[in-house]
Amino acid sequence: MPIEPTILVLDGSGAPRAALAQRLRRMGYRAIRAKTPEDAFAIVEEPRHHVTAAMIPPDLAVADLRSALDALSARSRTGRLTYVVVGACPGEEGMAELREAGLVLALWEPIDDARLRYQANRALAGIDSDLLRRGAMRAPLEIPARVLQAGRSKDARVYTLSTGGVYLDTMRPAMRNATVEVELDFWPSPICVQGVVAYTSVPGNLRRPNLPIGMGVRFEGLAEPSLSRIRRAIAEVSLQLTV
Repeated sequence: MPIEPTILVLDGSGAPRAALAQRLRRMGYRAIRAKTPEDAFAIVEEPRHHVTAAMIPPDLAVADLRSALDALSARSRTGRLTYVVVGACPGEEGMAELREAGLVLALWEPIDDARLRYQANRALAGIDSDLLRRGAMRAPLEIPARVLQAGRSKDARVYTLSTGGVYLDTMRPAMRNATVEVELDFWPSPICVQGVVAYTSVPGNLRRPNLPIGMGVRFEGLAEPSLSRIRRAIAEVSLQLTV
């Protein structure tokens, strides 16, 4: 039986990551914590683990960050790991050092569940220029929403948002191809847009196991000024997701 891909969660200086690993496990991911870089090397070499992604602190205690990460990747089963820097934003000088080490993905504190899930999914999927371009047009945005259909209203939460549509976290998704109106709780006034349910993710029929239960809605006729407001929101969030 294939071993499920695993996310390695590495402690930082004075920043244990047991709680972060536990959050990931509660979301359905296979996550394992490493207290030290030495522990991390031992874990990625273990046949019972299939580590494909790693969440690392911005202050990893190694002499040469790029060399250490390259070596860790080389020792993994796939010979390649996708890294996400997780923690307090280190400032411009620290960011420059992280970029110099070849790091791209980040998750700066405070960390909500939507961003954590989003970056975990990106890391497990691997990363290339195409994924980054797609990611720049889509972002996690944990805000309330309402779905209006046939005179009825139900509450939901946004998981990811793009100018083309939204994925809504809701225990009561509408049927596929249903026409709905989505009200997004933007400040200072909500955005209302018509849409069509493109797909659903429900227990027993999960389109993607790492998505919350809910539905993807394709926007129909999104126009200004709502289009620009959504673009600005995506751009602001995206800055918090890259080094």
